[in-house]
Amino acid sequence: MKEFSIGPTQHAFVADGILKIEHIAVGVGVILYAPARKQAAGVHILSAHSTLEAPTYPGQFANVAIPALLRQLEQNGVAPPYCAAIAGGARMEGFPPDSRFGEKLVAAVKEELTKASVDLKVEQTGGSKMRVMEFDSRSGEVQVAFEDI
Repeated sequence: MKEFSIGPTQHAFVADGILKIEHIAVGVGVILYAPARKQAAGVHILSAHSTLEAPTYPGQFANVAIPALLRQLEQNGVAPPYCAAIAGGARMEGFPPDSRFGEKLVAAVKEELTKASVDLKVEQTGGSKMRVMEFDSRSGEVQVAFEDI
């Protein structure tokens, strides 16, 4: 089965295969999926908001990336309802302890999911470890695990 890996600010649609987002730390991995169709779109978001209408990297910003994923699902014939899985928002070394950057990013992602009426089914956020997410089109399920580096 083909595997599609997503890096920071990247996004992809998978109809047949495994959608994988690795090295999720302070950023937030988001997988939007249609359980009945067993298809998904995913993105690795690094920032909460863009003030630009068309940023260079739309996958970077929660307020641009979530609507883009929804369009990508619709353009591939996948109709709502959609479910969401999110992971990340960790506190990592190199960030000031009081910055709460990861928490703010998780909040921005959740805000966009709520605006789009997408049910959040899987959430593994916070802490201080990196994660990996996988969507398997055979089962239509999302798995989140801590990543050993």
